[in-house]
Amino acid sequence: MRDIVLITHAIHPDAMTRLERDANVRVLADPSIAGLMAEIPAADALLVRMPIPPEAIRAGRRLRVVARHGVGLDYIPVETCTEQKIPVVFTPDANTESVAEHVVGTMIALAHQVARADRAVRAGRWDVRDGLMGIDIRGRTIGIVGVGRIGTRVAQICRGAFDMHVLGFDPHLDAQAIEARGAEPRTLEALLAESDFVTLHTPSTAQTRHLLDAQTIGQMKRGAFVINHARGALIDTAALADALKAGRLGGAAVDVLEVEPPPPGLELLQLDNVITTPHSAALTD
Repeated sequence: MRDIVLITHAIHPDAMTRLERDANVRVLADPSIAGLMAEIPAADALLVRMPIPPEAIRAGRRLRVVARHGVGLDYIPVETCTEQKIPVVFTPDANTESVAEHVVGTMIALAHQVARADRAVRAGRWDVRDGLMGIDIRGRTIGIVGVGRIGTRVAQICRGAFDMHVLGFDPHLDAQAIEARGAEPRTLEALLAESDFVTLHTPSTAQTRHLLDAQTIGQMKRGAFVINHARGALIDTAALADALKAGRLGGAAVDVLEVEPPPPGLELLQLDNVITTPHSAALTD
């Protein structure tokens, strides 16, 4: 009898084909917690693309492995899996290039006001060009918070392609390790004060929740830009919106939000100096 692999959301067709060679693959008909609870008792393996509650793991009495289709483990109750003696695996290198390119792409779009110009032209305001003044990123300073795989790749691109000054902060790395990854080590406070662009690349934990809040945003260089393609919980959304409205910051690009999908009328998404994408930075072929 073939094992049953339960997938919370559809994945690339090639990956589906590979799995189907050796297992019966099921994609949740109802990708909700209720739908998961209904189907997980029959599963031998779970492939995760949504937050999973501990009770779902306990209900999966046949589970022999839980796999994260992606990088962050915050979607998986690892402690519960450990209690149930279920191995947890993930794909730490899978989206490094995709997300790093998305970071650099949105950084350029912010600097050159691409999204603002696009929206204006679509609204029939060609003369908006007279009020658009972007900045070149060459020679600017980028601060990378979290110098892991993606942060390191961002540093390589920014230094190599744009001759940017790259700063790095990572509480899990010493100064020598940060330098080896292509960044000049800084404290978080110093990085925020010196950087024209701040990009976040840390996991979502109790320690990193609202890493950027009203206080730390206040430490940033006036007119600086924020990029967050890591986890929505890293930024206090209301504080970011306030700083953008007040002109304290020049703009923000976010691929992730505290609540996904966002509630209707979220103030941050009404601002003209914000670029947002639907948690899609890693989705490349």
